Amino acid sequence: MKADDLSKSKIRAFAKMLECGKTVEFIFNELYYEIFESANSGYIVNVYSNDERDKDGYYLDKHIVDGGLCTGSAENAIVFML
Repeated sequence: MKADDLSKSKIRAFAKMLECGKTVEFIFNELYYEIFESANSGYIVNVYSNDERDKDGYYLDKHIVDGGLCTGSAENAIVFML
């Protein structure tokens, strides 16, 4: 599945959430995405192979398969790792 398969309206809705300072989490192509605003600039995008979480509700680092910093717009951050 490609980024084009994620509806534009869903991408816009996620982008608005990011712009309000919220964390966005979604499942796409059997991977678990977590996106949030970076403390410095841009957005952190983490991709996990499993949705297992610790006692505080955070994804476990042992399941991370990719991640990075997107310095573009909120919409760019959503499609960054897709």
